Amino acid sequence: MAPREYAMETEGLGKVYRMYHGPARRILETLTFGRYQGHHEFWALRDIDIKLRPGSALGLCGANGAGKSTLLKILAGTTAPTTGRYRFGGRVASLLELGAGFHLDFTGRANITMNGVIMGLTRREIGRKIDEIVEFAELGPYIDEPVRTYSSGMGMRLGFAVAMAMDPEVLIIDEIFAVGDMYFQKKCIDKIYEFRRRNKTILFCSHSLYDLRQLCDQAIWLHQGRCMALGDPIRVTSEYGSFQRDHIGQVESYVKKQYEWARGGEDQRVPDEYPRVLDARVYRMGTEEEVYEITTGEDIELRIWWSNPQPAERPINIAVGFMGADMTTCGSCLTHFDDFVVAGTQGCTVLELRDVHLLSGQFLLPIWIVDDGGVHRYFEFMVTEHLVVRTNTREVGLFRLDHRWRTETRPLPPHHEPGDGAAASSAPARSAS
Repeated sequence: MAPREYAMETEGLGKVYRMYHGPARRILETLTFGRYQGHHEFWALRDIDIKLRPGSALGLCGANGAGKSTLLKILAGTTAPTTGRYRFGGRVASLLELGAGFHLDFTGRANITMNGVIMGLTRREIGRKIDEIVEFAELGPYIDEPVRTYSSGMGMRLGFAVAMAMDPEVLIIDEIFAVGDMYFQKKCIDKIYEFRRRNKTILFCSHSLYDLRQLCDQAIWLHQGRCMALGDPIRVTSEYGSFQRDHIGQVESYVKKQYEWARGGEDQRVPDEYPRVLDARVYRMGTEEEVYEITTGEDIELRIWWSNPQPAERPINIAVGFMGADMTTCGSCLTHFDDFVVAGTQGCTVLELRDVHLLSGQFLLPIWIVDDGGVHRYFEFMVTEHLVVRTNTREVGLFRLDHRWRTETRPLPPHHEPGDGAAASSAPARSAS
């Protein structure tokens, strides 16, 4: 028989749940054989099409409630889809809840046999693998003790060892890198990499975009049960990272408010003789191309048009901030810190940003007109378009660090305990007055 082209395929996969406001409505609907509709439908997953070739790794990302766990449960066989279908090209093992299905009164060894049978192994196959499982789990004499005496970490060790010993063609993983202590976590990760090297297929769900980029060669972003992006993990995680998932309502309200302020709305009453920002826009460096979606490392410039009717009485400075979706200031530029003079009654001040170091994200660009000391704010303006930054590297964080690596031959410095004065020895001594 020729091998399947795909290790996993889904076509139009969807899952809908009936939501009832109370048990009475559920009972009434049942008694009336559905003539009374006491529920409304909630689509946890809709129209998911995936094709995974053998040896590939697909990462799932998305906010809580996006449908990731629902998709994994369907593929693991613990819940049935409402629409669509899926199929695998071989045996499947899932690591959704490590230790789930263990009988607390059975010993670890007995649970290995029971879980192996549930997963489709014969008793002979289990007998050949049991020593390998016991060795990997590193439970020692506890393997013959009831599982109810295990700590949570011991139970997770045993669950991981049993699942990996099944040697499936497709492995489904859901946020299980917090297994036991750091040493055992490393063993688990090494085992997963070994699994990939043997041309096995992995479906991996994680909130860590770094893990998705390092482990997977494809990624899918789910939002409200639908596929928002599917493909290269760097591109998909960049799009997901720039999505305002937690504070989008707050940000949109803030931008709208600042836009109204900047246009002289009622909330920002600025006398005519006071300085103000007239407009501000982002352009590709040295061109007239207005741009609000860039890649890390590009050159851009922010052009700020301002007026100051009384510069002699009110000398001004300009401050620009870069704020993330959670309203955290990621960086700022201020004319008075750079000894740049903003002179005249009106003009266009240009902030050049070469080799932009920001990594994937969506950023707000607030601008302030401040006094000559940089303290009092005369006017606040928000660039009405968000600056979306995408990256084509595997780096994570807020911004790229200028760095280089080198190797040196140096002796190990002398050991010292915190607070023993070694760190303070470089400070100049002060004489008593």
